[in-house]
Amino acid sequence: MTYAQGIPFLHTYRSSDYHAHNRNFDVVTDLDGTAYFANFEGLLYYNNVEWRILHNPGITRITVLFIDKHNVVWAGGYNFFGHIAKKSNGELYLHSDSKAQDFHGEVLEIWENADGIGFLVNDGNIYHAEENKVVFKMAAKNYNRKYGLSDIVQREALAKNGEVVELNDVTLTEPLDYGMKAVVKKGEGLSILDNNGKELYTVTEANGLSTNNVIWVSYNGHGTLWGATENGVFSMAIPSVITHFSANEGLDGEVLSIEEFDGKVYVGTNSALYRLEGMTFKMVPGIRHACWMLMKSGQNMLAATANGIYLISANNSITQLTTKNTMALLEDKPYIYSGEIDGVYQYDNSNRSRKMLCKLGNVNSINKDGDGTIWIQNTYGEVWCKKASEKEFHPYKNGNADDASTIVAIGPRVEVVSAVATTPFPYPLMSYHDNSGITWLTNNEGKGLYRWKDGKRLHDMDQLLYAVQDKAVRTMYVRNGELWLGGDEGLTIINTRWKEPLLEVQPKLAIRSVVLGGDSILWGGYGEMPEKLANLQHNDDDLSFTFSLNNTSVVGKTLYRYKLDDEKWSPWSTNTHANYSNIPDHTHTFSVQAMDAMGRQTDVVSIQFYITPPFYRQWYMYLLYAVVTIVLIYAIIRLRLRKLEKDKIQLEHVIQERTAEVVKQKDEIEEKSKSLETALRDLEEAQHELIRQEKMATAGKLTQGLIDRILNPMNYINNFSKLSCGLLKDLKANIEDEEEHMDKENYEDTLDVLDMLSQNLEKVEQHGLNTTRTLKAMEEILKDRTGGKISMDLCSILKQDEEMLHNYFKEKISTYNIQVLFSIPEASVTINGNPELLSMTMMSILGNAMYAVEKKAARTQYTPEISVTLTQAGTQATVTIRDNGIGIESGIIDKICDPFFTTKPTGEAAGIGLYLSHEVIQDHGGDIQIESEKDNYTTITITLPILQN
Repeated sequence: MTYAQGIPFLHTYRSSDYHAHNRNFDVVTDLDGTAYFANFEGLLYYNNVEWRILHNPGITRITVLFIDKHNVVWAGGYNFFGHIAKKSNGELYLHSDSKAQDFHGEVLEIWENADGIGFLVNDGNIYHAEENKVVFKMAAKNYNRKYGLSDIVQREALAKNGEVVELNDVTLTEPLDYGMKAVVKKGEGLSILDNNGKELYTVTEANGLSTNNVIWVSYNGHGTLWGATENGVFSMAIPSVITHFSANEGLDGEVLSIEEFDGKVYVGTNSALYRLEGMTFKMVPGIRHACWMLMKSGQNMLAATANGIYLISANNSITQLTTKNTMALLEDKPYIYSGEIDGVYQYDNSNRSRKMLCKLGNVNSINKDGDGTIWIQNTYGEVWCKKASEKEFHPYKNGNADDASTIVAIGPRVEVVSAVATTPFPYPLMSYHDNSGITWLTNNEGKGLYRWKDGKRLHDMDQLLYAVQDKAVRTMYVRNGELWLGGDEGLTIINTRWKEPLLEVQPKLAIRSVVLGGDSILWGGYGEMPEKLANLQHNDDDLSFTFSLNNTSVVGKTLYRYKLDDEKWSPWSTNTHANYSNIPDHTHTFSVQAMDAMGRQTDVVSIQFYITPPFYRQWYMYLLYAVVTIVLIYAIIRLRLRKLEKDKIQLEHVIQERTAEVVKQKDEIEEKSKSLETALRDLEEAQHELIRQEKMATAGKLTQGLIDRILNPMNYINNFSKLSCGLLKDLKANIEDEEEHMDKENYEDTLDVLDMLSQNLEKVEQHGLNTTRTLKAMEEILKDRTGGKISMDLCSILKQDEEMLHNYFKEKISTYNIQVLFSIPEASVTINGNPELLSMTMMSILGNAMYAVEKKAARTQYTPEISVTLTQAGTQATVTIRDNGIGIESGIIDKICDPFFTTKPTGEAAGIGLYLSHEVIQDHGGDIQIESEKDNYTTITITLPILQN
């Protein structure tokens, strides 16, 4: 009875994979799953995570390995003999048992017998290892020549009596599980024998070996055979219930169909039809097209291909029945239904006639249920059916007509499953119904194969199927307890009658290394792993962990997940490394868990480590920090109190001094203000007199006369109205004294009349004053301002105005915290002008600016600002006066320079200020521009010609 049914899965490692020489001489495996190789550069080993190499003191080749009964690995090479030892941190190193003078030559073989560990050197002598030293034992018997690296001698004869027996053909027979054997033949690859000693097949370069020159193999006892060759190393899944056939065995293309006919297995791919002969697939002559489906029909077999239907008889004769691309077949005697590119046809084999039954094209599945209904499905997921009583096919309606569907045979019935269905099971890309009534299903990607029966999923084969869960299954076939799965990787075969060696033991997970900073090994992975690593310093916060199972399978994937402390587990993946940086200082636990190729989870393996905080974060330092902080706070408070007391005394002196200065300045300002007012009054009178005299000869003389005639009566009106108000008050007081002697009604009427009369006189006085103000404004307009021009410094005028502004509006500036900024250059700006008129013009504009910011500050909280800037460009001097006050409405900005136009109340202004300013600037050959935005700002730009030399 044989255990194998296909070629075992094989993984070849090149020198670029393990970063050492390509030539290897020997291989052994130990109990924890590590494979060791005698390599031309040293002792190479693989712990299912990473490849590492150990060098002997002379950094020479290692040619032979041996594991003794204590699981110690002994190694021999050129002028070297020793064994692998472990450091205290679990790191491996190659310990030398020999000295330079002990022997000269190549170690050919190592063995163990009652005398201990012995080894043969190609100097013809046998040596023994005794307590970390090498001693000469004897000269080898039958040592006829000097053997080289490619020669192999029998270990058993050497161990028994020291005789050299050279092996020339079969160099090694390695026992495997279940009675199987692996036989190494020089230059011919690796032969596999069954439990009866019969050769099943030979694995060579054609099957994926890097070379046929296999030197040595070693079985790890759990389904993996490791091999050392002259061009790399390999691992092979043998014995295993999961084997395969691929292009290496002649099977070319994606497998689409499988069928057993006349005792032979036929496989259709997207390129041709193949027949299994021995352990190799041969192409069936004449059918070199995509073979979509194979179906037995009586004593023959039908093949649905891209070139029509072929009939294959038992004597291997082939007859082409049709020529159209056919993807599905169904035999319903005496008819055969075929799904072709343009529709479904009914073929009568008795008379070789055919007719179209349905125009649904590209049908790739035809099935018949227990009620006689025929179901068809095309590649677009459209499903049609025809009951036994019906003559024509019609679309099957199931939920949303736009959803693609597939038909699945479940016992005697057919289930139509849409692409969005979740019950009774999700949409399968592949389904297969075997003779035992079990339906085999995949997911919508063709992966994750599982079994279904009696309305529920079966779990008895989940472990075997888990190993192939990532393989896309396009078709399958069940024969004699074997699952033949076809897809884009060829054929995968699972023998369910036998046990998988990997399942005979529980998987064991190990942390293979813990490395600090990429080079400092804290744990090397061998021996008993400590529960906790040695304490690390605060800057030792960059750790790398590696981990693996003791036995991994060449078939399927081994998955891992890990976490640090109470973090969430990482996703399951094939990653065997975990890297952490910037780890905080305290106690940590790294945990890892594995899931082997059969879906079995291991126990969680953990290791603790502690990162000590820096000295400045130790408890005694925190206590010191607290004491120092308290002392500092106390000292700061005392110093602060002392400084506050000192500052208080100093502030009192400053306040007294500043108060005296302010009082003095106030007196000086008031004196200057009075002097200025007197001077201005005298100047105004003089100017008024001059203008009056000049305009007497013109039409202005008449106007001035009218003003005088009107102004004098208005003064009388104002004065007498004011006197009358005083008389009315006296009269009212007298009447109130006579209240007892008057009738009450007459008394009250009299008081009402007096109040009304008093109000009327107040109105007369108010309007009289307004009229007087207007007349005086007219007088101002009529004055002559053309004279008095001299060469003057504009900077001096602006500095004078700055001082005047601060004097005149000191209270308002203080009350509203008005920011007044003058930007005047140090160098003089000389113009030809009347200093008095220009100063008055500037002050008039600044007064308007002060009014604007005052009004805005009275109604809203903001920082009032007035700025005056003098600049010089070419022949022009520019004075810019800006404020952020109430601004001017855009609709009246063109009128504000007109005479008697004002935005202020009538009682506050006559409306000639900007008019006179405009006249003065123009009289000086300059210009004035006004820009404003309501409630935001007003900018007045004055340009004056500079006096040229």
